[in-house]
Amino acid sequence: MSAALRALPAVFSLGLQQQLAYRWNYFLRSVFSALPLLVSWVFWGAVFRERATVGNYTLAGILTYYAVLLVVEAVCQPSDDDFQISREIREGMLNPILLRPLPYGLYRAALFAAGRSAYLLAALVPVSFSLFLVSRAMDLDLARLSLGHGVPALLGAALLQFSLTLCLSLCSFWLLDVSALIFLVYALEFLAGGHVFPLDLLPPPLFAVVRLLPFAYEYWFPAAALCGNLSEGAWKAGLCLQYGWAFFFMVLAHFIWKAGLRRFTAAGG
Repeated sequence: MSAALRALPAVFSLGLQQQLAYRWNYFLRSVFSALPLLVSWVFWGAVFRERATVGNYTLAGILTYYAVLLVVEAVCQPSDDDFQISREIREGMLNPILLRPLPYGLYRAALFAAGRSAYLLAALVPVSFSLFLVSRAMDLDLARLSLGHGVPALLGAALLQFSLTLCLSLCSFWLLDVSALIFLVYALEFLAGGHVFPLDLLPPPLFAVVRLLPFAYEYWFPAAALCGNLSEGAWKAGLCLQYGWAFFFMVLAHFIWKAGLRRFTAAGG
């Protein structure tokens, strides 16, 4: 384990260098990520034309939620990690990794952290500039932002995203192509994760069910925590569920990995 821990900085450094080779793609992606915010402004502007509030949200509050989602996605959303893991399994690229004294989960975690760091470095200026322009064009409720609640929720969301991605990708030991499974989960994340609208706008019975699922803690919960929309009790309960789901998927990934290795065969180096 000590040898594995000493190897992690080197893996992170190599992953960061590899990811920064695509910094122009990250730059463009971060610039165009502000376009959905413009669509939200037009849509919710029409909704709030006849009323002052929708649920507990004002127009400024709901636009702030969508703006904070840009930050949540930049910190937490995997960038092709699932397809990289699947390709390593299908094409026999695990051989050199298995020979090293580094657990595969830690190896992929270091690469995931490198990918997120590279995206943040490349996207820092355009995202900041986009948010500045948006704040000048729209009324945003930035005074309620809570870093104390938001940062632990962001870290938990990143851990949950990584552990869930690892579980899905490791199914490549049994499935020839996991893209259908991955896109199905993407769709669930989009609908039940708070991308379309804040989940607390749902009817209370449906919201009570959705907030028990892991998808709510990938986007809606960290965004709501950053926006300061959660009470202290709701934040603590959500944090327990978020880290509980992340731990569950990490344990599940461990067992999937062990079972997959028993059927994995690869020839050559």
